[in-house]
Amino acid sequence: MKIKTSILRIGIALLILAMLPVMAEAQKGHKLSSIKGKFFIIFPAEPEYSVEDVETAVGMLKMYTYLYEESTDAAFMVAYIDYPEDMVEESDNDVLLNAALDGALGSWGINVEKAKKETTWHDGYKGIYCKESNDDTHTAYEVILAGNRLYQIAILQYGKPISKKTLSEFYDSFELK
Repeated sequence: MKIKTSILRIGIALLILAMLPVMAEAQKGHKLSSIKGKFFIIFPAEPEYSVEDVETAVGMLKMYTYLYEESTDAAFMVAYIDYPEDMVEESDNDVLLNAALDGALGSWGINVEKAKKETTWHDGYKGIYCKESNDDTHTAYEVILAGNRLYQIAILQYGKPISKKTLSEFYDSFELK
């Protein structure tokens, strides 16, 4: 009886040890579920949250930003801004999305004329995604228009290209709620 109990204990201990890497991987990153922002995403670690007034073509609007700076050379961001509903209804959504994407890329010295853009869809809402580089500046940037809310999802990195794993872990975790 003692031998069976000992073997059972060793088996359980080995099972727990075997599960540790899986459990550690499952807990990797910071799961952010924004109730007000109506989205979910996994950051590499806990981001800082800020709200600021920004000047836009339609006046001052609040921009809500979640930003995690991994180092001085790498940052992850999700931001959103709510445009007036009537302005969005009267506008061409493609023009709004392209203007937002081009503005961000241009601010980092990316040639927007040469940028390769891909159309994306999130729960029926259109987005535009772009992964580009300029010398030592590498970015992956997506804008999504969900009703009158414009989401911006970005990774900005200096010195080395953004890995496929990093892109996948961040972008694939984004969900609209």
